[in-house]
Amino acid sequence: MNIILILLIILFILMIVVGGERGSKSFFTLCFNFITLFIMLVLIAYKFDPIKITIFSCILISSITLFHINGFNKKTISALISVTIVVLLTILLSYNIGTKAQIQGFSSEQLEGIAYLTLYIQINFSKVVMCQVLVGLLGAIIDVSISISSSMNEIYKNDSSITERNLFNSGINIGKDILGTMTNTLLFAYIGGFMTLIIYFNERRYSIADIINTKIFCSQIFQILCSGIGIILIIPVTSFITSKILLFKSQTTKQQVD
Repeated sequence: MNIILILLIILFILMIVVGGERGSKSFFTLCFNFITLFIMLVLIAYKFDPIKITIFSCILISSITLFHINGFNKKTISALISVTIVVLLTILLSYNIGTKAQIQGFSSEQLEGIAYLTLYIQINFSKVVMCQVLVGLLGAIIDVSISISSSMNEIYKNDSSITERNLFNSGINIGKDILGTMTNTLLFAYIGGFMTLIIYFNERRYSIADIINTKIFCSQIFQILCSGIGIILIIPVTSFITSKILLFKSQTTKQQVD
């Protein structure tokens, strides 16, 4: 516990030194998000619907993260709307595919760890897997969405005569630059948590075919691919929403003049 407290203090100091006031806001936002996720897990444990609770928590975390750090403005509103749309699209897609793939539950590699635990907990693990996808994806799509909307906002401020189509295309081009690095971030994050299992597979002399067909490996790959789809979707959605919101007032004014 002392080590965790020391690391937390170091993190706080570094965020203050590097980020200043915004760094302190980010730290307290991080703490709030942790508390929100903890409450979400408690509610799921108390048999509340996992998907509904997770969607609500994702929207709450997105709102606090965006508005507390970046303020209440057009770019943050655009980012929040975009994140909400992508969260709903991702959960719809992943739930339909995940249910058919039957990747829920525990694999044989996990039996030793749960041998002395009761399995009668009355929770739908198909939904829990979808919640894992959303939580793992959330930080990445918030980051991509605010990066795109903020960049588009700067483009619009420097050239208020830009057309909606050109602004949308600019958002797509910005997103293309972000796409490669962000998908790699998700891949490395999931693989980092998967490293011990890879070592286990190697020690047990699993063949490539055996590894590919294990439930736990398929579950990890499923989460990586669904997260990648979410990252791709956030780019056109944010570009479209932001271009509409930024140019809404100017279009209304132009129509009144005409």
